[in-house]
Amino acid sequence: MRVIGGRLAGLGAVLLLCCGTAVGCAGPGQRELDWDDRIVDARASGALGKSLDRLGRSSPGFPGVPLRRLTDFAWDGLFLFEQGLQGKDVRAKTGFTFMPDEESVEEDNELLVFVKGSKVAKVVLFREELRHPLAYTSGKKYSSEARLLRGDSRVLDVVEPNAFQRVFDSGIAEHLSARYRALRDGNRTSVPLADLGFTWDEMRVVEPAQLKKETGLSYKAMDYWPPHSAFMVFRERDRVVRIGEMDYSLFPREDRKGLRGREWSSKVQVVVTDRKEMTLTLREP
Repeated sequence: MRVIGGRLAGLGAVLLLCCGTAVGCAGPGQRELDWDDRIVDARASGALGKSLDRLGRSSPGFPGVPLRRLTDFAWDGLFLFEQGLQGKDVRAKTGFTFMPDEESVEEDNELLVFVKGSKVAKVVLFREELRHPLAYTSGKKYSSEARLLRGDSRVLDVVEPNAFQRVFDSGIAEHLSARYRALRDGNRTSVPLADLGFTWDEMRVVEPAQLKKETGLSYKAMDYWPPHSAFMVFRERDRVVRIGEMDYSLFPREDRKGLRGREWSSKVQVVVTDRKEMTLTLREP
């Protein structure tokens, strides 16, 4: 995996809109533009640069942020090329000829080729060093589900999510914390689990050691460790749609025994069992 690093000076990204072939010949008395100077999209350049800068500062954790959230155009595939790769290498990987065969991606530059079906959607050239370095496999085609995940040091890894990452939702823990605050501050005894931002009709509480047996999904061999938390596995019509953490501080392991081994409906309530200790459980209405 190649890592290109540095800083994003002046948001130095150039976007080129290509049609699969080299275009843009100069007219009489005009200088012919270099391949990387044609049809620059300054607005999109600035937007993408700012998005990467903000994301790098936020240190995105597991399961990562979908790269497509940082773009405002349609695409279904992406090739990334490191410095030194020539136009013929780009053509061999992508099938498109918009860069002369003997031209190279310059030092400290990175080339991103977004495709949509059989056409080029956008070509992004980072001319200067990135403030938040990217790590990726040069020349590999990534899908539109590719994510950016904080790796070692300050590096953002470009990764293809596995089946577990696709359904894992770190926001569910925050939803549970919000229910906890509503119970604590509102002097209430119960609140519905209900709206979590997606549709579901069944939930099971699953301990980490049983996740693969229960769902066929595994988090092992990944940079993710649920040391004390259990999983909440949400299904819609028998299909796993989300997996979230049941935080240990809200639902200690010794209090989860009565929650495991049953199907909870979307009408389930989060209930206070001891207001002094603010211990919680789940209960069907």
